[in-house]
Amino acid sequence: MDYNKLAELIFPEIKDTIKDLEELFPERNLPKGAYVTRFAPSPTGYMHIGGLYAAMISSKLAKQTGGIFYLRIEDTDKKRELAGGVDEIIRSLGGYGIFFDEGPFPDGEKSYGPYKQSERKHIIRFV
Repeated sequence: MDYNKLAELIFPEIKDTIKDLEELFPERNLPKGAYVTRFAPSPTGYMHIGGLYAAMISSKLAKQTGGIFYLRIEDTDKKRELAGGVDEIIRSLGGYGIFFDEGPFPDGEKSYGPYKQSERKHIIRFV
């Protein structure tokens, strides 16, 4: 099976190659065995204990391995999104001592963004 032809049939508007994406997101300079972890909440409600627990585990795993912990916001449910929801997530995590290395910082994104799912359409496609 020719996967390139299949991809062209399914996603004709996508022209980026693997090389293009590797240039956009180069390999991270991390120690061997380092984990890159993420917490990806939706800004549709307030932080709850399950979200805090998931963020804490992801953060600790990244830190213990010399890796990166990042925050990605799953903001594709615009109807339910709360005004200030992202700021509330960041504030809640910080209140419990959970800080991320990469993500939607108030002063701008760093490294491998965008970190809001709705802004990643050039990388992924919602089918």
